[in-house]
Amino acid sequence: MARWLVGAILLLLVALLLDFGLLAYAMYALLGVLVLSRWLADSWSANLSATRETNRDRVEIGDQVAVVVTLENKGWLPIPWLLLEDLLPRQALLHNPPNLQVLGRRLQLVSFRSRMRKTILYQLQCNRRGYYQLGPLVAETGDVFGLYRRYRILSEPGFLLAYPKVIGLAGFDIASRRPIGEVRLSHRLYEDPTRMAGVRSYQAGDPLNRIHWGATAATGQLHSNNGQTTATADDQCRLRGDRRQSGTDHGVGGQLGVLSDRSPLHRTASSAAQLCVRVVRLCHGADRSHLD
Repeated sequence: MARWLVGAILLLLVALLLDFGLLAYAMYALLGVLVLSRWLADSWSANLSATRETNRDRVEIGDQVAVVVTLENKGWLPIPWLLLEDLLPRQALLHNPPNLQVLGRRLQLVSFRSRMRKTILYQLQCNRRGYYQLGPLVAETGDVFGLYRRYRILSEPGFLLAYPKVIGLAGFDIASRRPIGEVRLSHRLYEDPTRMAGVRSYQAGDPLNRIHWGATAATGQLHSNNGQTTATADDQCRLRGDRRQSGTDHGVGGQLGVLSDRSPLHRTASSAAQLCVRVVRLCHGADRSHLD
């Protein structure tokens, strides 16, 4: 557009020097259109704002997520056209079915009146596990003559975590069937003061709050409280995988794509999730974590 401005100014100077009245009026009109169009495009772009909301950010394979994008024109001028697109990762849309299947319209062409709000609604169906970025929302607008275009990012991106599909492990028992263990516990570092196991003779180093004064007064010798040794029953499930040996699908040009549903790493991750759920149901303190 700078060339248009320079050309219009030069033609205007030539018209004034040569006293071409009609050409001068035409250049005045052209300069006015250029300045007004640029000011309108800047004003429309600057007065836009948007927010994105989702009903949840953690789902399982097969679940649907509702996405609500709210836009607002804070200015007093109406916007004749506005192209909006809520961006999604390219790798999440390539395959059939895609990782994130869009139900609705995330790309829309709209117009705004002054001080108007508009809502864009669509849903995402998660077909594969992963950690996906939702957004940002990109807007394109411009003047009615097509001389100026303005692009803006209206909202921050959000993130969606899709867990592996969990299938119950019927008949699988994690608890050991052996009545005794294989390794002797050699160090009992801490005793639980809330669980009393009895009274024992005083040993050098016992604090005063451990002394059982009743038994000491009855026997004439120092006795201490004996506490039980307790431990927390925590389980860890760790998954280690190598993408080079994971049986991934490859996209266009040989680029690495997403994990196939039949890949060894995908099935291993699903098995790890099933194992964690089984441990939780057995009242262990397992922490279910997503491993990508």
